[in-house]
Amino acid sequence: MPDYLVILQGGWIVRNAKSVNDAMNIAVAEAGKRLSPDLEFVEIDVGNTECPKCKSALKSVFMVAKTALVGLIFEMKVFNAENKEHAAKIAKYEIGKRLQRVPLEVIDILEI
Repeated sequence: MPDYLVILQGGWIVRNAKSVNDAMNIAVAEAGKRLSPDLEFVEIDVGNTECPKCKSALKSVFMVAKTALVGLIFEMKVFNAENKEHAAKIAKYEIGKRLQRVPLEVIDILEI
């Protein structure tokens, strides 16, 4: 049975952020706390969004009135999955049960 790297994205709301960088740091730290200690091996980072006009990569953060929506990327290795769909279900279940009320979407699944 093959192993997979499942990449998920989720939207994280941060309230009372002082700046965009502050919002990004808080989102990653809060998500990491919720995944610890069971899923410490999950990599968490802020995603990128392509600018529709210039096509350059921008951090996935939208901030208004000290409230930010941060797009987080979660990377999890899933071992001995039957196929890509099975690996995605495992990753969404394991991450999703610890990040309740955080919408998750599969971005990519790579066989490793």
